[in-house]
Amino acid sequence: MSSHEEAVTALYAQRITLVKQLAEIDTNIKQLESKLHKESCSPDVPIYDELNSEDADVEKFRRPILNSLKDASGLRDALKVADACKQVQQLGPDGSEAVNAKIHFRNVFIHEAISLAPRLCMDPNGSELIRHIVSLLITGTTPARLYKAADAESYRLTKDSELMLLMEQLSADIFTLMCDTIGSRVAQKITDSLQTLEEFDMLSRSIVDHAADLAMDINGNHVLMRLVTSSRLNEFHKELETPEQKEMLDRIHKCIFKEITEKCVEISKNRQGCCVVQKCLQWAPEPYYSTMINTVLNNTLGLVQDSFGNYVIQFILDRHNDLGVSNPGVKSTDYTNHIIRQMLHHVAELSCNKFSSNVIEKCLKTASPDVRQLLVDELTEPQVLPKLLTDSFANYVIQTAISTASGEGQFTQLRDSIMPLQNLLKHSPYGVKIETKLSRRNRESSRRQAKKREASTSTYSTPSARPDHALNPSYMRNLSPAMPALMSADGAAAVGPPVTLANLPPDVSLFQQQHMMGSMQFVFHGSQQFIGIPGAQSPFMNVLGGNRTSHEYQ
Repeated sequence: MSSHEEAVTALYAQRITLVKQLAEIDTNIKQLESKLHKESCSPDVPIYDELNSEDADVEKFRRPILNSLKDASGLRDALKVADACKQVQQLGPDGSEAVNAKIHFRNVFIHEAISLAPRLCMDPNGSELIRHIVSLLITGTTPARLYKAADAESYRLTKDSELMLLMEQLSADIFTLMCDTIGSRVAQKITDSLQTLEEFDMLSRSIVDHAADLAMDINGNHVLMRLVTSSRLNEFHKELETPEQKEMLDRIHKCIFKEITEKCVEISKNRQGCCVVQKCLQWAPEPYYSTMINTVLNNTLGLVQDSFGNYVIQFILDRHNDLGVSNPGVKSTDYTNHIIRQMLHHVAELSCNKFSSNVIEKCLKTASPDVRQLLVDELTEPQVLPKLLTDSFANYVIQTAISTASGEGQFTQLRDSIMPLQNLLKHSPYGVKIETKLSRRNRESSRRQAKKREASTSTYSTPSARPDHALNPSYMRNLSPAMPALMSADGAAAVGPPVTLANLPPDVSLFQQQHMMGSMQFVFHGSQQFIGIPGAQSPFMNVLGGNRTSHEYQ
């Protein structure tokens, strides 16, 4: 082994040793981080300090809530208490002392959890507990008061909104909460639980300055989409009774959609934002819908070349018949034609782009035949077609154009433009696919033409159904009086004067087959030869007689 080989081997051994040491260091770091996280989530001393600072009644309500932050066992105990509160809530007040005591326990436990919500929402265990409690909260039009253990009102169920009370407790950190991986789940649960205009108004006012940031955040976008698509929010316009309610609904829509509408192009180019814009195009009311879609359409050329913006344009192409249906005041618009007009004279260039080529294919599939012809004309220009056939993205556009060609005219145009470039296709990795598309479409075209021919001749499928000129064409009509006829079995001529066939035995009987009788005229040239009759209609003559087998004489 040479010295260089020994050096390489030694270096490989050293690298393996270093990799093992790094793996051990990574393991130690993860263990320490886990311990630090547990200590930060469940600090023992502060918790007991809090408990000792309150009276004994408060301690029994707070202890299970704070213990849920420590471990899974504490969480299970807290969830059991929450389930017990749910059963109490289902009983309802009956005036008895026992039931009132249970209601008191339910109210104080839930309100203590609400007071600790900012801490609970950021913790994995605490967020699960608070989400469980959100489903128990009472909804209403005014915020509920935070009950303490000594409050006399805590012995009866409130009629005010405990959900609004929770949002008040979280209002200072609501944006941070929505952008947090754990906290966003709590925010989504709160959004799904909203029932009244006042509750929607409180939540929407808390995000009025952060709507665009939420739309582009990996966690916050889920909260915003839940709010935009809330079925309850979209039903309020049917229930409005007073001008104040209509004004409140308009304010909610403004808080949610105004900033998104103003920045919809920027948001559309974001990974999460493009999904939010699609939801807004489905659910946004006027005037936000019209403003948003017009802004998007006017920026088509830039969006189709963006890695995320192209999905917004494709969404409009896919849903162009459904968009605007929820807004009665919106006029019907052909969004597909609008998009294609923006891309005309750039079709070849866009077809070679990774993202916009998908949009061109979608346009070929959804456009009307006349508009599709404009795209085909640009794709078949001689100076760009060779590049399109060999491009890694544009070749798929050509394949789609072949598959979606309207009628024989467009297909013929594509085929006649591509066939002279067959040598180019042979050296391209995509040439086989294009040739396969052409041959398949060509076979389909041939089958359609064959079916048309069959349909045009189906009315003449039997001789009796054909007109006279089909069986006796004009160039043969002058010969009809001179046509001889075969002799029937009794010696009588079937049609015209009799004719004698030479070189036949005298005991042979000649006859004309039944289906030829009176319908087929013959012209003999030489000895028993038919002329001037189409092959499909050419009859044959059998000569039978005596003990002899069948023979054909020609």
